[in-house]
Amino acid sequence: MTNSPSNPYLRLSSAVIQMAAVIGGFTWLGLFLDRRYHTDQLWTVLFALLGVGIGLYLIIKEVQQLNREN
Repeated sequence: MTNSPSNPYLRLSSAVIQMAAVIGGFTWLGLFLDRRYHTDQLWTVLFALLGVGIGLYLIIKEVQQLNREN
């Protein structure tokens, strides 16, 4: 195997998939809590926004790492 650097487009596309999974997972958790505690989309909104924040953090972290490598 060669020690060639990984493709940045491949790394960013996997980071986008990871971001979508984080947002989807947190949104699902919010929906679950809303159904369990009979609240009107309170937990869904809070956890979806938390998922977006964590997803953006992961994307920014990955882009910074790519910039350091180049």
